[in-house]
Amino acid sequence: METDYAVAPGEYLAEWLEETGHTQQQLADRLGWSRKRVNEIVGGRAPITPEAAIQLERVTGTAADSWTRLEALYRTDLARLQDASSLAADAGLVPRELGAYMRLLGITTASAREPARLVADLLRFHQCGTVSAYREVVADHFRGEFQLAALKESAKDVDVDLLAAWLRAGELTEAHERARGTNYDEAVLRALLPELRSRAATSDASMLEDLSAILARAGVLLQIVPPPARFPLHGVTRWIDGRVPMIQQTGRQHTDGFIIWTLFHELGHILNDPRGQAHLEYSTDKARNSDAERGANAFALQVLFGDAGLEPFRGLTDDADIARTARRIGVSPGLAVLQMHRRRMLPYSRGNRLTVKL
Repeated sequence: METDYAVAPGEYLAEWLEETGHTQQQLADRLGWSRKRVNEIVGGRAPITPEAAIQLERVTGTAADSWTRLEALYRTDLARLQDASSLAADAGLVPRELGAYMRLLGITTASAREPARLVADLLRFHQCGTVSAYREVVADHFRGEFQLAALKESAKDVDVDLLAAWLRAGELTEAHERARGTNYDEAVLRALLPELRSRAATSDASMLEDLSAILARAGVLLQIVPPPARFPLHGVTRWIDGRVPMIQQTGRQHTDGFIIWTLFHELGHILNDPRGQAHLEYSTDKARNSDAERGANAFALQVLFGDAGLEPFRGLTDDADIARTARRIGVSPGLAVLQMHRRRMLPYSRGNRLTVKL
């Protein structure tokens, strides 16, 4: 158990002197040491070396390995206290939102009143030994795996530490570990698109599980990872070990339209963008003007709505008419409402009863 103090082994030696009635000079004489050396060990200013431990065993009767363990524990506690002090100085690394998300994930039980614990638990979560190493690891997400340009377009909306924590949470799931042993087959995925579209047309309690099972047949991982509060992302496409595609969604708003659209948007990235490239799906239109994002949107629209796109829904405002048209086309009414809202074809106050919470 970690403590907030350090006990020098010299204090135990001082107790032995008191119990036996020996003076420091008498102990020094029996050890063949100077009195200064004994005094420095008792005061915690000098360490008990392995050689000194062996000699102390002969005089005190306390085993040498006990003295060396006490010394090692003391030095470790000193280092831990110094480390805690240093980590506390970096408390700004874990702002309130990140601390709350860490508690949600079970990474920590520490509060803002325990800044050193919060920072230490964050480093442990990311398997980083130091704050500087952590910053380097987080920066790597944006220098390498993710397109830096896309992030710059929405710099005010994405907190890099929250994003890193959400990505890391997705890496630590059992599904992620199992996926590392699978093989991705692009031809199979393309052949499964009609089946995926058909299953996504009916929003019910088993839809996500069924979609995940279908995608698994092509070696694609789909998982929902709870996001931090007010997180601006719907999903991300990543490649496990550079070869197995993973679609990680936040499930924000928990409605079928967002989840279905994000899924097919990310499938567009997997099938049409260079393998190994990662992409983020934002909750606003702010960061969607790159060629890759436009291409993924076009792919999702074509697969889900066909050549006519949203035209069959133009002018519709009644829930029954929207639902009837969606069933005729073969899509979820909630998905149709989402796209009508986004294209300003339907007031945001209309159609909401057609969405399904998942």
